[in-house]
Amino acid sequence: MYFTICIPTRNRQRYCIEAIKAIAESEETDFEVIVADNSDDAAILDDYFRTQLNDSRFRLLPPEATVLSMVDNWERTMPEVRGRWVCMIGDDDHIDPSVLQLIRRYEREQPELEVVAWSRISYNWPDNRAIATLATIPMGHGTHIPDRKTIKDQLYRWSQRESRPIGGFGIYHGAVRRSLMERIKRRFSDRYFEHPTVDFDNTCKVVTEAKAMVFCQRPFSVLGACVASNSASTQSFEAMQKLVDDFYRDLGDGQPIQEDDFPFSPKLPGLAIFSSIAATTWWFCRKYGVDNAGFQENFVHSAIKECQTSRTAEDYKLKVQGLRLGFEAFEGGVWASQFNPPETFTPPPTENQVCGVVKDTLYVREAGLEKVKTPAEFYRFAEALLMPVKHVVSARKEFAA
Repeated sequence: MYFTICIPTRNRQRYCIEAIKAIAESEETDFEVIVADNSDDAAILDDYFRTQLNDSRFRLLPPEATVLSMVDNWERTMPEVRGRWVCMIGDDDHIDPSVLQLIRRYEREQPELEVVAWSRISYNWPDNRAIATLATIPMGHGTHIPDRKTIKDQLYRWSQRESRPIGGFGIYHGAVRRSLMERIKRRFSDRYFEHPTVDFDNTCKVVTEAKAMVFCQRPFSVLGACVASNSASTQSFEAMQKLVDDFYRDLGDGQPIQEDDFPFSPKLPGLAIFSSIAATTWWFCRKYGVDNAGFQENFVHSAIKECQTSRTAEDYKLKVQGLRLGFEAFEGGVWASQFNPPETFTPPPTENQVCGVVKDTLYVREAGLEKVKTPAEFYRFAEALLMPVKHVVSARKEFAA
């Protein structure tokens, strides 16, 4: 077996079934899909597998006796993996299994390759458009070998000073060689996944450990966002608060999200995603002795950028208040004076209304996508605009005449 796709899921069976159906349409054979069901009702996916799926490429891990945390549900997939390469996606996402052709090409060219990353399309399900939304389609198709020092600076030190650091080089919507995951387990606490912010936990460890990495500009998967997803919470403070409450409840007595010396809680209003990513990188560098000199100053600038991503003046005010409290408590308040966001905030007048291409990414207003109902359907729409897989795999530089 060459490639394994893992889909952890909890109480979002409808979306998960759509993800399964779309992947099952693939004519590729050298892959498997492991669905790790952590739902309260085991019957829905069990019935679907028994009575409708009939595809030996798919396996179902049923819910355990008690609800697992997200990190533990991810953890239990790895002993079941048969593939040489493994990828994780969300239950409301999509992946094109033909990406295994790309991985084979890269592996032939770089025998020590252990990580393959690619661009991702983003798409909001129809039930997740409470505000005007845009889908995005990266339009490139080139191959890049990342500079390891630059990637580490962006990840561990937040050197880009954006609202969050670089991601992508990891098992979530990327492919990691199974042997690297085994090495990660041996080195880091005898677990494949450790921190509750599972994707960034893995990215931190992959970037530290991988022998060779490669990135393809051509997208092969879709980051879907249904109304119950983490990213959906960015559209509403109330939805974000519910997400945080559910997340902490399921976490139980497991690894804490933040350390005592990093007072930026995901519970701060509107800051769940920003704070959880920052807490993960801080925790990782502290626990495993990774040099992150300069993080604090860069983080201040990133926090200001995060405030400026607010949708409303009220959202902006709440974020500023929460982060200001955090900086007053962080390292004795020495960074508080540098956290100086503008006093007033004016929301953009036409947020997410305009379609077009900006910096090699096509933005599509989702209000006009009445006939596109799932991430897989949007991927098929996008394929008409993208370099065909066979040309990317053959390293062709341009479209055929």
